[in-house]
Amino acid sequence: MAFDLPPDVSQVTTRLPDGTTVRGTTGFEQTTDGYRSTTDSPSIRYALPVNRTGTRGHEYADTGVWAIAPTPGAGFSYQYRGSAPTIETNYAIDGPGVVGETMLYLGEHTTYERTTGETRFRLVVPAASETLANPETILDTLGAGADNLELGDAAGSHVAIAAPTSVQWGPSGLARGSADFWVRADLPVNAANNVWLHEYVHTRQPTDTTAGMRWSIEGGADYYAALETLRQDRIDFAEFQQFLGRAARYDGAVLAEPNTWSDLFVPYVKGRLVAGELDRQIRVASDGSATLATALNSIDRQVSLSAFYGAIESAGDATVRANAERLIETASTPRAWSESQHRAAFQQGVETPTATATATPTPPATVTATPTQTPTETATRTRTPTSTETATEPGTTRSPGQPGFGGAVAVGAVVGAGLLARRQK
Repeated sequence: MAFDLPPDVSQVTTRLPDGTTVRGTTGFEQTTDGYRSTTDSPSIRYALPVNRTGTRGHEYADTGVWAIAPTPGAGFSYQYRGSAPTIETNYAIDGPGVVGETMLYLGEHTTYERTTGETRFRLVVPAASETLANPETILDTLGAGADNLELGDAAGSHVAIAAPTSVQWGPSGLARGSADFWVRADLPVNAANNVWLHEYVHTRQPTDTTAGMRWSIEGGADYYAALETLRQDRIDFAEFQQFLGRAARYDGAVLAEPNTWSDLFVPYVKGRLVAGELDRQIRVASDGSATLATALNSIDRQVSLSAFYGAIESAGDATVRANAERLIETASTPRAWSESQHRAAFQQGVETPTATATATPTPPATVTATPTQTPTETATRTRTPTSTETATEPGTTRSPGQPGFGGAVAVGAVVGAGLLARRQK
């Protein structure tokens, strides 16, 4: 990691991620706060382990021939005079590979590209993997999703990695921040559980939630991925309905209370049906002029229960809000809607003016603890297969560095360049 500092930056201090091994420094000295330098072009070389596993298998992996990892980053602070400088981070790879904003692939590969509107996809297919779906078909489903999804901001560049199946992955896919994701190469696009779209949805949705709305991250991604796959005619309505209807097995779980979740699939399975039912009800109550995405897009802060309910009521009405409170804060579970109800709500000419839901309360499920995803990473699991003025005193600014791997910071005048050396085993 090399820094190129302008004259008005007098000092930089960097804190490396946990688990690093420093191999050498130029212009840096180690202090209790990290590594500090007062030179204009200090650098530090360090090794960082890639392999990270969860309870079910790998989330990131380094096999020696290839690796999938988050982009490395280090927190740092600097002292300057005048106006605060901005930061630009660049990555270079020593050998074959692709670096995205938040994730990278190292090793031999083929890259397929697609731009639709303001969205750019780079699909990375490692030499060690072969996708079940044709790469162009994967880009077709992602490109259509970028065009059709109303949630969040479509503008952005994404690296999508087809993860080789020679290692045991824990999740079926994993998204990091609002940019990049990997998906198991052997997963299809013509299925209600379209993990390619699920991970892309994660890059568009709000993931800063309170505990009571944590379910909405995975539940929302599952719902929107299935809805878009249906819209693309890759599945029929019966498959879509069956996918949503699996929530009956979790009738005892309360979405707002993670300690009632009997296993880690609750937010996916029950969450997608509740998200879909609320979307349907908003569409009906608003005569098609608003959707669940309308409500979520209106929340410009952390997604809490109160913020969500307020947005739901504004997009729909008080009845939809009352139904949302019941479906989220009690064990009540809706049933998947019919094809005629779907046509009425999701196509032109809304026929039913009143939003209703049928629910069947059941006793609570067994209470167990569930792992918590970090705000910047979302994983998908399946049961099967982000005029200069002179100052008299120096100012100090700290960068938003992460304790482990950090994302790239973009734009400006102070340049930090990192070189990732890839050594084949």
